[in-house]
Amino acid sequence: MLLYFTMSYSFIDKQKDFNDLCSSLAKHEYISLDTESNSLYAYKEKLCLLQISSDRINAVVDTLAVDLKPILPIFADPAVEKIFHSADSDIRVFKGAVKCAFVNIFDVMVAAKYLGIIKCGLDSMVKEFFQVELNKKFQKADWGRRPLSKEMLDYASGDTIYLKKLRDLLGAQLEAKGRLEEARGQFEHICRIEPTPMRFDESGFLTLKGARQLNGRGLAVLRELYIAREVAAIKKDTPPFKVISEDLMLRLSVAPREGLHNLSIFKGVSGYVLANHGPWIREALQKGLNAPPYHVPHRELSREKRAYFETVKNRFKALRLWRKETAARRNMLPEAILGNDILERLAMAQIRSMADLQAIKGLGAEKASLYGPELLEFLKKHHQTGKPGRQ
Repeated sequence: MLLYFTMSYSFIDKQKDFNDLCSSLAKHEYISLDTESNSLYAYKEKLCLLQISSDRINAVVDTLAVDLKPILPIFADPAVEKIFHSADSDIRVFKGAVKCAFVNIFDVMVAAKYLGIIKCGLDSMVKEFFQVELNKKFQKADWGRRPLSKEMLDYASGDTIYLKKLRDLLGAQLEAKGRLEEARGQFEHICRIEPTPMRFDESGFLTLKGARQLNGRGLAVLRELYIAREVAAIKKDTPPFKVISEDLMLRLSVAPREGLHNLSIFKGVSGYVLANHGPWIREALQKGLNAPPYHVPHRELSREKRAYFETVKNRFKALRLWRKETAARRNMLPEAILGNDILERLAMAQIRSMADLQAIKGLGAEKASLYGPELLEFLKKHHQTGKPGRQ
């Protein structure tokens, strides 16, 4: 049964109403939270909507219309549990919008991974545990547009109403399996996550698929197109991929003179692209043709450095195998054991003791205690060769 939620909720787009809501929520033991942003439609992502549920409260807040400061003390209040699904992404969005801190969260997706639940998306879990199918029609909608339709608001209001039920169900299972404290250690780590600052890397064009197959002239043209596209995206406040595609930039870089002569012959160059982007595309093509051929910088690595990087790579592969086997033994998803970022740090570090292990960023005291002895033994075994062993 597909449900389009029409349960009662308050739409809040006035500061006084939001202030009153926050005053009430500050007295609650928990709040369930979700966010909607416009990353698919704007150059720089904005927090556009905040959904909140708690006892007898279900609200959708227009975060483009109100100041979020009144709710920030609740985020940092250890007496109020904040319940999320995929808190990592929501907390990054919050911290990108306003300076804030989080204490005492519960992430139902992380909890599911600690319990070995493979289908841990919100819609999958709601269907599995409550036999309800969520409406995902507006999952990729432009939440930055105004006014929002009633159907969009109805959709948004349904994203938080099952979080508390899932929290109680999964929390009880974690406690029964003796994994609640381990999961809480991960929740604390998520609270400290910060958004990645937006930085444009002019050499990013070298990472595009197929770029390394271009000759020096083609690379010079691609570089100019890549930089010019970023400027166009900023001016139009839209993601770069919505200006022109990477595939089109690569095709133009293969035949830049043909592009100067007749852009319309290239697949992907519509009338809209010609009218809105034709001038800067031609200018970039000309600049690339006039520029010196671009040669990819080549760094000669010493034999020792090559050996080191090969050892680290093999040790990382071996750690992934250890993680997979540990996850199978504990009936958990591998990423709930240790994240790839932590495995990389372990592979690169010189671990000799528990103190060294506890110093690894993101590992945490709980996981260091839980996996410390076997990790020390594992890293000692693989320290010299880094060979991953059996596959």
